[in-house]
Amino acid sequence: MTSPIRLFIVDDDQRVRDGFLAYFSYVDDITVVGTAKDGSEALDTLRRVPVDVVLSDINMPRMGGIELLAEVKKFPKPPTFVAITSLDTDDSMLRMIGGGAAGYVVKSEAPAKIIDAVRDAFNGGTTVSPEALSRLVDYVPRVDPRTNETTRRIESLSPAERTILDLLCQGLSNSEIARRSFYAESTVKKHVSHLISYFEASSRLELVVQVLESRGSAARR
Repeated sequence: MTSPIRLFIVDDDQRVRDGFLAYFSYVDDITVVGTAKDGSEALDTLRRVPVDVVLSDINMPRMGGIELLAEVKKFPKPPTFVAITSLDTDDSMLRMIGGGAAGYVVKSEAPAKIIDAVRDAFNGGTTVSPEALSRLVDYVPRVDPRTNETTRRIESLSPAERTILDLLCQGLSNSEIARRSFYAESTVKKHVSHLISYFEASSRLELVVQVLESRGSAARR
Protein backbone atom coordinates (compact mmCIF):
# COMPACT_ATOMS: atom_id res chain seq x y z
CA MET A 1 0.00 0.00 0.00
CA THR A 2 1.33 3.45 -0.96
CA SER A 3 2.05 5.78 1.94
CA PRO A 4 -0.10 8.94 2.04
CA ILE A 5 1.37 12.31 1.06
CA ARG A 6 2.64 14.06 4.21
CA LEU A 7 1.27 17.61 4.12
CA PHE A 8 2.18 20.61 6.28
CA ILE A 9 -0.18 23.62 6.34
CA VAL A 10 0.93 27.20 7.06
CA ASP A 11 -1.57 30.05 7.48
CA ASP A 12 -1.96 32.83 10.03
CA ASP A 13 -5.76 32.45 10.12
CA GLN A 14 -6.93 29.67 12.45
CA ARG A 15 -10.21 29.37 10.54
CA VAL A 16 -8.34 28.77 7.30
CA ARG A 17 -6.15 26.12 8.90
CA ASP A 18 -9.22 24.41 10.32
CA GLY A 19 -10.89 24.57 6.92
CA PHE A 20 -7.95 22.93 5.20
CA LEU A 21 -7.78 20.27 7.90
CA ALA A 22 -11.42 19.51 7.16
CA TYR A 23 -10.77 19.36 3.40
CA PHE A 24 -7.96 16.85 3.72
CA SER A 25 -9.71 14.71 6.32
CA TYR A 26 -11.95 13.41 3.53
CA VAL A 27 -9.15 11.99 1.38
CA ASP A 28 -7.13 8.86 2.05
CA ASP A 29 -3.98 9.64 0.10
CA ILE A 30 -3.01 12.82 2.02
CA THR A 31 -2.36 13.18 5.73
CA VAL A 32 -1.73 16.47 7.52
CA VAL A 33 1.36 16.03 9.71
CA GLY A 34 1.33 19.54 11.18
CA THR A 35 0.28 23.18 10.93
CA ALA A 36 1.85 26.55 11.73
CA LYS A 37 0.64 30.14 11.92
CA ASP A 38 3.62 31.67 10.06
CA GLY A 39 6.83 30.80 8.28
CA SER A 40 9.05 31.12 11.32
CA GLU A 41 6.98 28.65 13.33
CA ALA A 42 6.79 26.35 10.30
CA LEU A 43 10.57 26.21 9.91
CA ASP A 44 11.02 24.98 13.46
CA THR A 45 8.84 21.97 12.68
CA LEU A 46 9.94 21.38 9.09
CA ARG A 47 13.52 20.91 10.25
CA ARG A 48 12.37 18.04 12.50
CA VAL A 49 9.35 16.43 10.83
CA PRO A 50 9.45 14.61 7.45
CA VAL A 51 7.14 16.46 5.06
CA ASP A 52 6.38 15.87 1.37
CA VAL A 53 4.39 19.01 0.53
CA VAL A 54 4.08 22.42 2.23
CA LEU A 55 0.81 24.27 1.57
CA SER A 56 1.51 27.85 2.62
CA ASP A 57 -0.18 31.22 2.63
CA ILE A 58 1.90 34.06 1.18
CA ASN A 59 1.07 37.05 3.38
CA MET A 60 1.74 36.31 7.05
CA PRO A 61 3.35 38.16 10.00
CA ARG A 62 6.98 37.53 11.04
CA MET A 63 7.73 35.37 7.99
CA GLY A 64 5.55 35.11 4.90
CA GLY A 65 5.36 32.43 2.25
CA ILE A 66 7.96 33.98 -0.06
CA GLU A 67 10.58 34.01 2.70
CA LEU A 68 9.54 30.54 3.86
CA LEU A 69 9.96 29.15 0.34
CA ALA A 70 13.47 30.61 0.13
CA GLU A 71 14.42 28.98 3.44
CA VAL A 72 12.85 25.63 2.57
CA LYS A 73 14.78 25.54 -0.70
CA LYS A 74 17.98 25.49 1.35
CA PHE A 75 17.09 22.11 2.89
CA PRO A 76 19.15 19.12 1.67
CA LYS A 77 15.90 17.51 0.48
CA PRO A 78 13.31 20.29 0.41
CA PRO A 79 9.62 19.42 0.43
CA THR A 80 7.54 20.53 -2.53
CA PHE A 81 5.94 23.93 -2.01
CA VAL A 82 2.41 25.05 -2.97
CA ALA A 83 1.45 28.69 -2.38
CA ILE A 84 -2.09 29.73 -1.51
CA THR A 85 -3.35 33.28 -1.27
CA SER A 86 -6.40 35.49 -0.97
CA LEU A 87 -4.39 38.52 -2.19
CA ASP A 88 -3.55 37.49 -5.73
CA THR A 89 -1.07 39.95 -7.26
CA ASP A 90 1.35 39.73 -10.17
CA ASP A 91 4.27 40.37 -7.82
CA SER A 92 3.43 37.51 -5.45
CA MET A 93 2.67 35.17 -8.35
CA LEU A 94 5.98 35.86 -10.09
CA ARG A 95 8.03 35.69 -6.91
CA MET A 96 6.50 32.37 -5.85
CA ILE A 97 6.79 30.71 -9.26
CA GLY A 98 10.22 32.23 -9.86
CA GLY A 99 11.30 31.00 -6.44
CA GLY A 100 10.44 27.42 -7.31
CA ALA A 101 6.91 26.91 -5.99
CA ALA A 102 5.14 23.95 -7.60
CA GLY A 103 1.74 25.59 -7.27
CA TYR A 104 0.05 28.96 -6.96
CA VAL A 105 -3.61 28.69 -5.98
CA VAL A 106 -6.10 31.31 -4.81
CA LYS A 107 -8.05 30.40 -1.69
CA SER A 108 -11.39 30.93 -3.43
CA GLU A 109 -10.78 27.81 -5.52
CA ALA A 110 -12.97 24.80 -4.78
CA PRO A 111 -11.58 22.41 -2.15
CA ALA A 112 -11.08 19.75 -4.83
CA LYS A 113 -8.82 22.12 -6.77
CA ILE A 114 -6.62 22.72 -3.71
CA ILE A 115 -6.45 19.00 -2.98
CA ASP A 116 -5.52 18.29 -6.60
CA ALA A 117 -2.81 20.98 -6.45
CA VAL A 118 -1.17 19.11 -3.56
CA ARG A 119 -1.36 15.81 -5.42
CA ASP A 120 0.02 17.28 -8.62
CA ALA A 121 2.87 18.99 -6.78
CA PHE A 122 3.82 15.73 -5.09
CA ASN A 123 3.81 13.96 -8.47
CA GLY A 124 6.08 16.54 -10.07
CA GLY A 125 3.42 18.74 -11.64
CA THR A 126 2.59 22.41 -11.30
CA THR A 127 -0.83 23.95 -10.71
CA VAL A 128 -1.60 27.63 -11.21
CA SER A 129 -5.09 29.08 -10.77
CA PRO A 130 -6.54 29.92 -14.21
CA GLU A 131 -6.89 33.66 -13.56
CA ALA A 132 -3.25 33.88 -12.47
CA LEU A 133 -2.10 31.71 -15.35
CA SER A 134 -3.70 34.01 -17.91
CA ARG A 135 -1.77 36.97 -16.45
CA LEU A 136 1.50 35.06 -16.34
CA VAL A 137 1.58 35.04 -20.13
CA ASP A 138 1.97 38.84 -20.12
CA TYR A 139 5.45 38.42 -18.65
CA VAL A 140 6.70 36.06 -21.34
CA PRO A 141 8.78 37.57 -24.19
CA ARG A 142 6.77 37.98 -27.37
CA VAL A 143 7.45 35.62 -30.25
CA ASP A 144 6.92 35.97 -33.99
CA PRO A 145 4.09 33.56 -34.88
CA ARG A 146 5.46 33.17 -38.40
CA THR A 147 8.61 31.55 -37.06
CA ASN A 148 7.14 30.08 -33.90
CA GLU A 149 8.02 26.40 -33.63
CA THR A 150 5.37 25.97 -30.92
CA THR A 151 2.60 26.80 -33.40
CA ARG A 152 3.85 24.17 -35.83
CA ARG A 153 4.00 21.57 -33.09
CA ILE A 154 0.46 22.35 -31.91
CA GLU A 155 -0.83 21.84 -35.43
CA SER A 156 0.83 18.43 -35.64
CA LEU A 157 -0.83 17.04 -32.49
CA SER A 158 -3.39 14.27 -32.59
CA PRO A 159 -6.98 15.14 -31.55
CA ALA A 160 -6.44 13.42 -28.18
CA GLU A 161 -3.21 15.31 -27.52
CA ARG A 162 -4.80 18.60 -28.49
CA THR A 163 -7.73 17.95 -26.13
CA ILE A 164 -5.35 17.29 -23.25
CA LEU A 165 -3.29 20.38 -24.12
CA ASP A 166 -6.38 22.62 -24.29
CA LEU A 167 -7.52 21.46 -20.84
CA LEU A 168 -4.01 21.84 -19.48
CA CYS A 169 -3.99 25.45 -20.69
CA GLN A 170 -7.14 26.10 -18.67
CA GLY A 171 -5.12 25.50 -15.51
CA LEU A 172 -6.72 22.12 -14.78
CA SER A 173 -5.00 19.39 -12.78
CA ASN A 174 -4.54 15.86 -14.09
CA SER A 175 -7.58 14.54 -12.25
CA GLU A 176 -9.74 17.40 -13.55
CA ILE A 177 -8.49 16.78 -17.09
CA ALA A 178 -9.35 13.09 -16.69
CA ARG A 179 -12.90 13.95 -15.66
CA ARG A 180 -13.37 16.40 -18.52
CA SER A 181 -11.80 14.26 -21.23
CA PHE A 182 -13.11 10.87 -20.01
CA TYR A 183 -9.59 9.43 -20.10
CA ALA A 184 -8.06 7.50 -17.22
CA GLU A 185 -5.82 9.69 -15.05
CA SER A 186 -2.88 7.41 -15.89
CA THR A 187 -3.52 8.11 -19.59
CA VAL A 188 -3.63 11.85 -18.91
CA LYS A 189 -0.28 11.67 -17.09
CA LYS A 190 1.30 9.90 -20.06
CA HIS A 191 -0.07 12.49 -22.48
CA VAL A 192 1.14 15.38 -20.31
CA SER A 193 4.62 13.85 -20.00
CA HIS A 194 4.76 13.35 -23.76
CA LEU A 195 3.61 16.93 -24.44
CA ILE A 196 6.24 18.38 -22.08
CA SER A 197 8.92 16.39 -23.89
CA TYR A 198 7.56 17.13 -27.37
CA PHE A 199 7.49 20.88 -26.78
CA GLU A 200 10.93 20.70 -25.11
CA ALA A 201 9.57 22.32 -21.94
CA SER A 202 11.05 21.79 -18.50
CA SER A 203 7.68 21.58 -16.74
CA ARG A 204 3.95 21.63 -17.40
CA LEU A 205 3.87 25.28 -16.39
CA GLU A 206 6.52 26.19 -18.94
CA LEU A 207 4.58 24.20 -21.53
CA VAL A 208 1.33 26.04 -20.80
CA VAL A 209 2.97 29.46 -20.87
CA GLN A 210 4.70 28.59 -24.14
CA VAL A 211 1.43 27.48 -25.76
CA LEU A 212 -0.66 30.38 -24.45
CA GLU A 213 1.91 32.90 -25.66
CA SER A 214 2.01 31.22 -29.07
CA ARG A 215 -1.75 31.44 -29.36
CA GLY A 216 -1.76 35.02 -28.12
CA SER A 217 0.85 36.03 -30.66
CA ALA A 218 -1.18 34.47 -33.47
CA ALA A 219 -4.30 36.33 -32.32
CA ARG A 220 -2.43 39.67 -32.24
CA ARG A 221 -1.39 39.44 -35.91
